[in-house]
Amino acid sequence: MRCGRGRGIVLLMAELFLPFRTATPRPMTEARSTLIVSGIQALRAHSLYERYVELLSPKLRQDIMSLVAGLWIPGALAVEHYRTIDQLALSKSTIEAIGAEVAQRGSKTVLSRGAALIKQGKPTPWDILSMSHRNLDNNWRGSDIMVLKEAPQEALLVWAGQPCASVPYFVTSWGGFLRAVVSGFCKTAFHRIAHDRCSPTTIAIHLSWV
Repeated sequence: MRCGRGRGIVLLMAELFLPFRTATPRPMTEARSTLIVSGIQALRAHSLYERYVELLSPKLRQDIMSLVAGLWIPGALAVEHYRTIDQLALSKSTIEAIGAEVAQRGSKTVLSRGAALIKQGKPTPWDILSMSHRNLDNNWRGSDIMVLKEAPQEALLVWAGQPCASVPYFVTSWGGFLRAVVSGFCKTAFHRIAHDRCSPTTIAIHLSWV
């Protein structure tokens, strides 16, 4: 994870809420096809599917177009999917909207099961963030997530070992995804990308809520 000016001060002020499970997170090697299928469904809803298909690599087009939900697929195929969407040069608002829609599609599976595990009253964003490892493992093989508590209602999520971090679309979309997830457990949620902490294999997102 790359250091930025002032980063050391932030780390001293922040509380380690959820640590990486290993000192050096291993790279992502596989992804759940459900994420890709949900993303493609969102592209259809935004009338972007035809342009997306035209931009797909001919060698991988059939592999991606024939995907069904619930399978483990090579990480390289997921990276190709997101790189192709990145070529659409979509607006930030559209990308974040697609990320939110993918989160909403998954809310009946991973997120609902996670919320059901919380026994102490109404779930809060911190309850959901505490299950980041579980949710990560349900969708990706390899990589890891760390969560820092910067304030009572402010968190920093750092996702390391994720080659999709090299794709601007994916980084922006994940921000929208996270905000949508947290929004389900608070009045209003906000997010911003911590660019000084990002790298081709690491994404860092600030989250806050009221």
